[in-house]
Amino acid sequence: MSKKLTKSPIILFISVLLVVIVVGIAIAQLMAKSAISDFLVRKLPPQIQLEYKNMNVNILTGTIGIKDISLDFYDSDSMLLNTSVRMDAISLEGLGYWDFLLFNKINARQLLLEHPQVRYYPYRLLTEKNAEPEGVVKLRRAIAIGKLSVEEGRLDLLQQDKDSIALSIKNVNFFVANARTGSELITKKIPVEYGNYELTADSLYVNLGSYEKLDVTTLLWNQDQAKVTGLQLHSKYDKEELSQHLTTERDHINLKIPEMDLDSIRFGFEKDTFFIRTATGTIRKPNLEMYRDKLIADDNTTKKLYSRMMRELPIHIDVPKFEILDGKIRYSERVADVTDPGKLSFDKVNATLSNISNIYPSGGKTSIKAKTQFMGDADMTLDWSFDVNRTNDAFLAAGTVTNFNTTSINPFLVSNLRAKASGTIDQLYFTVSGNAVSSAGDMRMKYDDFRFQVLKKDRSEINKFLTVVGNLFVNSGSNTNAEGFRYGSIDAERDPTKSFFNYLWLNVRDGTISVLTGDGEKE
Repeated sequence: MSKKLTKSPIILFISVLLVVIVVGIAIAQLMAKSAISDFLVRKLPPQIQLEYKNMNVNILTGTIGIKDISLDFYDSDSMLLNTSVRMDAISLEGLGYWDFLLFNKINARQLLLEHPQVRYYPYRLLTEKNAEPEGVVKLRRAIAIGKLSVEEGRLDLLQQDKDSIALSIKNVNFFVANARTGSELITKKIPVEYGNYELTADSLYVNLGSYEKLDVTTLLWNQDQAKVTGLQLHSKYDKEELSQHLTTERDHINLKIPEMDLDSIRFGFEKDTFFIRTATGTIRKPNLEMYRDKLIADDNTTKKLYSRMMRELPIHIDVPKFEILDGKIRYSERVADVTDPGKLSFDKVNATLSNISNIYPSGGKTSIKAKTQFMGDADMTLDWSFDVNRTNDAFLAAGTVTNFNTTSINPFLVSNLRAKASGTIDQLYFTVSGNAVSSAGDMRMKYDDFRFQVLKKDRSEINKFLTVVGNLFVNSGSNTNAEGFRYGSIDAERDPTKSFFNYLWLNVRDGTISVLTGDGEKE
């Protein structure tokens, strides 16, 4: 009997203790849920509005879950909506209470955002451009998350123009390890510090302005590499429709890149300047089709050479090596209503671009080495270099053409120059040095039985008189040196309203005319 009496108080004490603990936990959970709800309702600034349908709190595991979330951000001055977020659920796991209560810090093991749909209206942000950055919110606590994850998100960036979507990206899956921010970090250009990360997404769309757009099928980006598949940069209109929208010349463009890789990407800010660095990059099997309607008025705006473009970029770039593998280029021009556009083709385009950078010291250089098959049979190479630090945009270019049957270019010559050519250029070599104003160089060429025919205006018949007169001044390939070469000089002035490749063509044209019509001797 005494043993039963002895055990009864112990059992009673334990039972009461368990009840107290259970009740205490229940009360604590209610208090925690109430405190969190109160914080979300009362502590958020007026420009942030939050609604949700359900909240779950487990103080034992440090878990907070909220479902069916609607979160809107408004401009603090105009109270115009600038960001809208709709989300199925958000869950915070492994919340550290001691850090929260004693060290004023939110520390959690994981934060998961499920199906966030974000619509951003940047044109509704009316904050003055010169105002000091204040961050999205003013944080009173430091925040550290072991793993931040986004599952199947979507982002739409809107614009005021008739094409309302400036950027759209779907099926965004993202994680970042060891993310942290605080009252000081939140005001910086990159308001968070982080460890390893990975982003995957698809169906990327970017509005590039009134005439072009960019589409990407899939995107992968992490701390080691970026990989893009199914990239297409193309005109919004077909060729005829684009011409109706233009007042000055503009290329109709269709660029397809099945696959592009960038390795070892690093980015951030050096003082106030954004930088991006990679180890190597590769584009595989690009296909570029360009068409220009020359019946539209010329665009007489000044065109910058590539060295100046890179020098004046608002960001710092540094890519030691970039390769283009097995590309294709098709270029055509419409110069008259009565003929089909003349076409030029470049197959098996392979290029290595070295030191694509605008941060190397004076004396360095960016170089491009390319080779291709021109018009189906001729081998062509280009070796081109420049120093971005040279404000006169000095450059050096050298190229070769071998085994070129000139009849292959006749469809282009007929359409564009009202001429036909015959004969073979066995070997052509040129070297040019120049700057943004003028250039000079030399050329040597070995060719056989070169002749050309001038056509009448309707391009249907040969203008015999002009053909005879013209060929009187053209050497068919005789009067060569012992190796069979004739020599010519190059002296060209750049048209600043044209591109670098037009400038290069002027040099090649001048050298070719000098070889064909001069004495052919080396100076």
